[in-house]
Amino acid sequence: MEGVERHEVRLLPHNEDWIKEFQLLKPVLIKILGDNVLDIQHVGSTSIKGINAKPILDVAVKVFSFAKLNIEGMQQQGYDYCGESGVLGRALFILRRDGHISLQHVHCYEEGNTDFENQVCFRDYLNKNPNIAKQYDDLKRDLAMKYPKDRLKYTEGKEQFIQSILKLAN
Repeated sequence: MEGVERHEVRLLPHNEDWIKEFQLLKPVLIKILGDNVLDIQHVGSTSIKGINAKPILDVAVKVFSFAKLNIEGMQQQGYDYCGESGVLGRALFILRRDGHISLQHVHCYEEGNTDFENQVCFRDYLNKNPNIAKQYDDLKRDLAMKYPKDRLKYTEGKEQFIQSILKLAN
């Protein structure tokens, strides 16, 4: 994964290698997180065919319990543990190169947290509806031009669109 400077927004055209990277990462995460894992899914824009994405691999992991979360094991593999990082009920791990280039975001959710299902649902809906995916891509490109140095504003700008898609998909 190419990665993006911390807090910045840079989009690249879809790359099939992102799916391959997820396929290589999944067994590594299973090994680290062990029998606490219920499901692991490639999510985020790198999992949606045909759209631009920040070259950061997003992975959603559903676990039985945060109490059993192998934080130390993730840290030994180079991930920074970021706690909830603004999202209630999430444990976020970020793999960075050189301490500031984000490469992977691993979002862990306990069983029953709807955020896991929403990420998978959103991905699946856009992959099945290329015209909606194109609308999302257009929005992302506009926001990236408007907020190239502010990933938080970029993310906030997508929220209304994401929520509207989740209402359609559910």
